[in-house]
Amino acid sequence: MTKPIPTPSRRILIEDEHLIAVHKRAGELVVADRFGIEKKILLHELGDYLRAQGHQPDASGRDLYPVHRLDRETSGVVLFAKHEEAHRRLSKLFESREMEKMYWAFAAGSPPWDYSKVTIPLSRAEGKQGRGRALVDLQAGKPAETEFFVHERFQDICWMEAYPRTGRLHQIRVHLRAIGHPLIHDSAYGTEGWKSKEFPDLKLTRTPLHARFLRFIHPFTEKPVELSCPLDDDMRTLLNIMRKTPSL
Repeated sequence: MTKPIPTPSRRILIEDEHLIAVHKRAGELVVADRFGIEKKILLHELGDYLRAQGHQPDASGRDLYPVHRLDRETSGVVLFAKHEEAHRRLSKLFESREMEKMYWAFAAGSPPWDYSKVTIPLSRAEGKQGRGRALVDLQAGKPAETEFFVHERFQDICWMEAYPRTGRLHQIRVHLRAIGHPLIHDSAYGTEGWKSKEFPDLKLTRTPLHARFLRFIHPFTEKPVELSCPLDDDMRTLLNIMRKTPSL
């Protein structure tokens, strides 16, 4: 039985007159997809909550703006702006790389390094079949940079910290695949048929990627802000299993 997703009000990480951030659970959509079939959208649910608290639209008629997005299967920190000027300033922080982002990822294998900077250009796939996917494109791709640190090793699985310095589509997932250490479960960019030899009974049904924190200078108060999220239950369970299994 699937556990009910807690209402946005119980997952608020920060809120003031300009912005609000929440802990997104795996399985949620931040905004509606192009098909419009999904009914439970985090943007809509959070907007309903804010309006119930008396939040009013700005001059443009909107009352909530997504500043960035996470894939459906990715959990972690998501930031929204409450008015148009806040959206402009927060978006500028992302564009100018003044918004520091860190993700936790469980990747296949154990790399021979503790730190690696990946600068592999990426592009979006074209056509109906490829839409929504990213590709390594050494000739015409846009610059993409991710720094990876090994956080902890578990035989043939590695817990990594990923710091994307640019914001390309599926950047972390594609860069991990490109360097030979894809996420241990990723239907789009994983290694087909890969299974841990050390942990053959691990069960995971979504990409083990978690937006751990955002750090930035508040664009209105000019004070430092750090927003962090704990792991969701499924990734926490995965971590506990690996830590309890003795090394061979």
